[in-house]
Amino acid sequence: MTKEELLKKINNGIVRGAATKLANLLDISHVSVSRWISGQLKPSEENVKKIAKVCGVSERDVKNAFSIEDREFSRSMRAIPLTDKNTISLPILADVPAGLPDFSEADVETFWDIPRWVFPGADFVVKCNGDSLEPKLHLGDYCVIRKTEEPLHGRAMVVKTENGICMKVINKLKDGTIELRSTNAKYRPFIPQELTIVGLIIGHWRRDDKENWNTPEEH
Repeated sequence: MTKEELLKKINNGIVRGAATKLANLLDISHVSVSRWISGQLKPSEENVKKIAKVCGVSERDVKNAFSIEDREFSRSMRAIPLTDKNTISLPILADVPAGLPDFSEADVETFWDIPRWVFPGADFVVKCNGDSLEPKLHLGDYCVIRKTEEPLHGRAMVVKTENGICMKVINKLKDGTIELRSTNAKYRPFIPQELTIVGLIIGHWRRDDKENWNTPEEH
């Protein structure tokens, strides 16, 4: 559907005067509608819904008329080739070494080349070693770590305590004490006797090709 066809819908098949009528129906300025028609601006999501309603068409018809990219469907996808200049090779650790934040070649399972702009400042990758941060992180997820020794309030970090290495959310109490929290309700917050900050979790990913993506059945 074109803009002209859309305008005719609300003005008895006539384009002239349709913009003014549309502005009145939407209770917005004529200038805004004129800018939509000229292509200077595009209607917001809210106005797309209003236009669809007053014109008696679908929201997708309105988006097509004003050349608005649909969030569900795109006319194209941009593929960016990975080269030595725009990628960084991150070591993926086979397990969570007891010596973190230091590790040796023996700890490295493989290297993964990723675009530099995806995880800027990343130092290494480890697999999530528990369910403490579910539902955000799952056991076996690949977690991208940026080394830091500073405990960052409210952030998920890899830490070393007297009980071993884990992934927890940092909670700074008023007296400066560091409390470790989980997003999984089955684990209670605790204050470690020994604490070393290994790094900040700046991203994560998992393989989804083995998951069942069946959508719920309609009733």
